[in-house]
Amino acid sequence: MARTKQVFYGDPTTRENILASARTEIDRYGIIGLRLSAVAEKAQVSVPLIYKYFEDRDGLLAVVLGDWYEGFVFQYRSMIDNWIDSAEQISLEQFAHVSPKPGAGAMQKDREFRLKVLATALENPQLHQRIRHLTNEAHAWGEATMDRAIPKLPKGDRHFDRRFFSLLLFNTLFVFDDMLDTEPISDADYTAFLVDLIRASSHANTPKQ
Repeated sequence: MARTKQVFYGDPTTRENILASARTEIDRYGIIGLRLSAVAEKAQVSVPLIYKYFEDRDGLLAVVLGDWYEGFVFQYRSMIDNWIDSAEQISLEQFAHVSPKPGAGAMQKDREFRLKVLATALENPQLHQRIRHLTNEAHAWGEATMDRAIPKLPKGDRHFDRRFFSLLLFNTLFVFDDMLDTEPISDADYTAFLVDLIRASSHANTPKQ
């Protein structure tokens, strides 16, 4: 009969020191450049102790990168929640205004790092599971957000395809746009395009009188 592996909880402060050290190493040398020996030295612990807390390098990456990815996915969550809950009426234009835009600006580093995290998840089962969980959580939040928002939209804009709306507003990646040497689509043009597509979907699905 196989034994159930005992969970090692250890000291919360030591665990956080290890995580902080790993974050610093990743900031300096990237995900591929993360070395457990350097993490241990900075956190003033031994490499075997890191294994006790996180099992292996993949386990440590799953926590550090998973925490970062969670922050990236939900960075606008409270702002959007507060806006919808406080507004008496909202518009598709306002929704498009708070959605991700092609112009990265200050978000460029985060967008590039997000791609590296997703690529790492393909080879790291623990990280893949964490991101899968976060993706489903984000989708559930998006569904709940639409439930609260739709009654506040103009009647003619309430019948859009929810899958279409979620994909465009929350799941669009702009990596190809970032790599273009030619002039990419502007934020203003993209916003107008987004509103037109969602509004067209709503009009197509509006019940006939």
